[in-house]
Amino acid sequence: MKIGHAPRYQGRLTLAERLQIRNSTGWRAVNAKELSATCADDGGDLSIIGIPGHLLKRWWSLAEAEDFTSGFECYAREMVEYLTYKNWIKPGEFLMTVAASGGNHDRALVPSNPMRFGGGAVGALVACINLDDEKAAIAFKAESGRVRVILEPGEGLLFPERSVLWNRSKLGNSELAVTLLIGSLLD
Repeated sequence: MKIGHAPRYQGRLTLAERLQIRNSTGWRAVNAKELSATCADDGGDLSIIGIPGHLLKRWWSLAEAEDFTSGFECYAREMVEYLTYKNWIKPGEFLMTVAASGGNHDRALVPSNPMRFGGGAVGALVACINLDDEKAAIAFKAESGRVRVILEPGEGLLFPERSVLWNRSKLGNSELAVTLLIGSLLD
């Protein structure tokens, strides 16, 4: 499982600053050997992406609005248009749901394909985006063990078509993680 920045995206953090490995005492920074084994220059299996600041601000305005449902449909359409414009996803019908979670520990890893979305729909996870105003982390299973990627607000991951064991991971003292999950409907 290789990870890298998606084409046409370069975040503020380097891959060395983003990646951590879980060992018996908790999470630690990757060493040089693990970094070279886990990273790819061409985007990799998992690709880091980012949305523009206006889409992140729009999310928080929407979250505070009274008419969330119709506003979310419009927001979802804008998100798909942006990700399609960047050539990170192919045009199509997508499932979207926002997941908020807290807790004191990392959750068990779950498959990205198939995955249950809001309303009971089943799809394949295409991307997840940190909608929080703090850094967040996504953990996944790699050959070297459990790895997590630190994402700044508005950053996310593109997932491969094949299933990946993944989940959101508690980072520091954060009380709540807000994540947009984007999936494609399974036939």
